[in-house]
Amino acid sequence: MSETALARMRPERRAALVRAAAQEFATRTFDEASLNRIISACGMSKSSFYHVVDSKDDLFSLVVAELAAAARSHWTPPAPDSFADEFWGRARSVWADVTQSWPDSRELTLLWHIVYANPDNSAVRELAENVEEWVSAVLAVGRETGAVDDECPLELQSVTVFSLLRTFDEWALKLTDDDRAMASSAQVIDPAEAGAHQFRLLTRLLRA
Repeated sequence: MSETALARMRPERRAALVRAAAQEFATRTFDEASLNRIISACGMSKSSFYHVVDSKDDLFSLVVAELAAAARSHWTPPAPDSFADEFWGRARSVWADVTQSWPDSRELTLLWHIVYANPDNSAVRELAENVEEWVSAVLAVGRETGAVDDECPLELQSVTVFSLLRTFDEWALKLTDDDRAMASSAQVIDPAEAGAHQFRLLTRLLRA
């Protein structure tokens, strides 16, 4: 990206560019995503667009970074050492906070769609590594306090929990998409209820 040109963009035009690109990357894989569709959706001329955007890779990285920053305004991961007192009570509170905040964040919903549509992209891998590091640090605190089983290797626990979190997110995204398709259906699952089921599975896996 041209940082100078990007910085000079009017906020509303920058927001329109990021919004259009996010929608495109959230609904298609990186290879399938079209810069022409993004240009059309954000209302920029091709010359203006390419004055700011050097490549699809750079635009993708910008979108991931912008969405992640916006999502943090809805929910920010707490410091791992904050779990030291009453680990499982704190974990339950944080989990409830996540499940309540996530459906209200358009940015986080788009980000997760992008992540699961493009798992091999370098920007997505970097984001995933940051999440996995946080999960590992939280588990380390739980093991130190005796709340989490410390007979199982920490690395294996971290990989397993991170894989479960990805599965939970994919399931939640599917529920969200299905809910929109069946808005009047009595079969819609409440996010809080889904979150409670997920948390129970995690505690059964990890509790000492």
